[in-house]
Amino acid sequence: MRSQHTSEAGNGVAVGIVHNRNAARNTYLFPHVEALIEALRTHHPVESLEACAQPDVQPHSRRMALLRDFLYFKIDREWSRYRLLPVKPSIRAWRAFVTKSVKKYFSSGEPACRWMRNSHIETIVTDKHIRIWQQFLDSDMRHLVVFEDDAVFKDDSIQRFGALHDRLVKMPPEVPIYIDLAGGCTFEQLAVSKLESRHEGGFHHFRKPTTNTACAYMINRATAKLFVHHIVRRPWLRLIGIDWMMNKLFMLSSFEDDQAYCAHADPTLFQHGSTTGHYIAWQAPQQT
Repeated sequence: MRSQHTSEAGNGVAVGIVHNRNAARNTYLFPHVEALIEALRTHHPVESLEACAQPDVQPHSRRMALLRDFLYFKIDREWSRYRLLPVKPSIRAWRAFVTKSVKKYFSSGEPACRWMRNSHIETIVTDKHIRIWQQFLDSDMRHLVVFEDDAVFKDDSIQRFGALHDRLVKMPPEVPIYIDLAGGCTFEQLAVSKLESRHEGGFHHFRKPTTNTACAYMINRATAKLFVHHIVRRPWLRLIGIDWMMNKLFMLSSFEDDQAYCAHADPTLFQHGSTTGHYIAWQAPQQT
């Protein structure tokens, strides 16, 4: 699914799909994405991208799963500071982390194996997003929208996305952009109110960039270049799940207020199918 169409060079958009060849999901998603591409194509160049190839899923070792959880533990504390929230005392937080990890990975039977399997899947998904970003940078497109395969279109998704893209092409290309399009967590769960600058035009706007989930989001070349720069300098970032990794990349970028443009659609442009009940999330115990 890779094709390029040219007109109005410099305002192009790449449309990427991250999937694992799930026939049921792709049968729904691909025609909707093609309809979006056709609509965009009337005004802008469009390039289609996808990342789907992956190794067989084999559970991580306990050591690797614990290492990844330790990275999450550290990032969570950093993210609390980033969001201007209180941080638990180090000793108490460390004790809670160790207790949780022992229960999680040293219990007998299926639960520990499931966590280690999910650990491997998270790194596979992260790798696919990175590959999409690299493909995007190899193109001459200015913006990138990424869909995971549980994205669900609304009746007005294409219209609202077109209007959003028309606004974004008027922004300076050197300003990093991150737009959350499908949500997933509530704003109460994200606890990002102290970073919010305003809520208008169907979007929450933030002084510093923050993610929701990676179900559907939009970035520009400036953001993709920052992401890849940090990942190349710190290869261990590839071990982090995509949502957390993007937050870590934003924190590493040390943005001052309003140096980057971040907005979360509300109401969302698309639906996150794994949280709305359209699909069963791959993390669920019954998933095989």
